[in-house]
Amino acid sequence: MKKKGTKDLTITQRRELESYLKAGLHKKRIAELLGVCLATVYNEIKRGECTQKVYSYTDYWGERHYKYVTAYSADMAEYKYRLNQSSHGAPLKIGNDFELVREIERRVIHEKLSPCAALGRIKREKICRTSISKTTLYRYIRSGYIFERITMRDVRLKQRHYQKTTVKRPPKGTSIEKRPAEIAARNTFGHWEMDCIIGRKYTKDTILAFTERLTRYEIMFKMPDHKAATVVRYVNKLEKRFGKNFRKVFKSITVDNGVEFSDSAGLERSIYGGRRTSVYYCHPYTSCERGSNERMNREIRRLIPKGTDLCSISEERVQAVESWVNNYPREIFGYATSAELFASHLQAV
Repeated sequence: MKKKGTKDLTITQRRELESYLKAGLHKKRIAELLGVCLATVYNEIKRGECTQKVYSYTDYWGERHYKYVTAYSADMAEYKYRLNQSSHGAPLKIGNDFELVREIERRVIHEKLSPCAALGRIKREKICRTSISKTTLYRYIRSGYIFERITMRDVRLKQRHYQKTTVKRPPKGTSIEKRPAEIAARNTFGHWEMDCIIGRKYTKDTILAFTERLTRYEIMFKMPDHKAATVVRYVNKLEKRFGKNFRKVFKSITVDNGVEFSDSAGLERSIYGGRRTSVYYCHPYTSCERGSNERMNREIRRLIPKGTDLCSISEERVQAVESWVNNYPREIFGYATSAELFASHLQAV
């Protein structure tokens, strides 16, 4: 029997409506089951209509494929209902700015940004009329009512905490203990950290990664192995790229005690004669002394996961990852990118 005068559905009725639609029931029959008029069903379906990601098929290699369809969502309908009722209490800060919701979801899904980075970049570019805080954004995501295509799993990992170990052997070159204090303070441009990213076990191909400490700018090379002579050869390539400005752009490089960085003389010696840079070695097993490098390596691992056979990764792919890392909006820089900051400092050299 129809409930006269009752137009607003409860969340339970909305979930029932969603299940009835998935079962293929006729809308008139749904109205009878819910005890509402047919117009209410049509209005409710329109209220909760949204784009959903659904499973499509699994291919020959076991990879799952998805497609996007337009369907009714009880959660979206409930959110919009609460939004419309917000005048009876404290309004939601995001208001009815669905353009902001869609833009954040697009950047998280397609540009692989964290929700915080997406929001920060949108604010910097001033492309949406509504402004919300990071705390409010994550509260909305956690609630599950406003953002349907992203969840808390899209929030970046928390900062790692490192524990220093006892030094058991001297470094292979100049110790980080002798590195000038201004480098640690990150107040000057041109001080780098260098590391090798290893691929699948028993494979040789390696990525050599440089991170500039002030701007977090990343330079990446794909190498055929991680021998000391190969590292020196690629540093020589980098010197040729920057030419006479190399000494100004690469004032120092901090590395770990891996065998691939054991040729300190070769790393410091210029191909044009004389000394090109200063190389400092961290304490053994103390990766926190190359914190920027380690942090950027985590970014790289988002696109090139651990265990990847780097032999299958092309030079173009490595350069695409480098570009993505350098153009990622960073909260520490007010959501400017490392590429923007590096370019401005490079002009001043």
